[in-house]
Amino acid sequence: MKIVFIAGTLTSGAPTEQPMRGEYIAGNVLKAEAYQIALANAGIGSFCAHTHTLNHHKKGSRAPEEYYYKLDMEFLKRAADAVLAMPDWDKSKGAKDEVAWAVQNKLPVFYPKFPEDIDDIVNWARQ
Repeated sequence: MKIVFIAGTLTSGAPTEQPMRGEYIAGNVLKAEAYQIALANAGIGSFCAHTHTLNHHKKGSRAPEEYYYKLDMEFLKRAADAVLAMPDWDKSKGAKDEVAWAVQNKLPVFYPKFPEDIDDIVNWARQ
């Protein structure tokens, strides 16, 4: 099974005030999760940092943001066969680093506009 790493913004551009910040982040998680579900429905494995560490800060994590950037990069390096760059990925420091690493290491990078737009990924995964 091929594994697609889902890269996209989580907090970049979020308002600083609550509850708007929380709603913005929750919306980004839902968008990422929609891609993850579309891949699963197509029989393609994925890793999605948005859902992997969902609400860690609310559940007691005191790890700094840099910890999560490094953790995500390790999953990308060790497990991913390709990257799915969600719309607005280029507004995220972490996603920009992930896409750059994938390009540098010759992993395919896909840029679907919406979750149903994964035909290129499905075709690649079936090769």
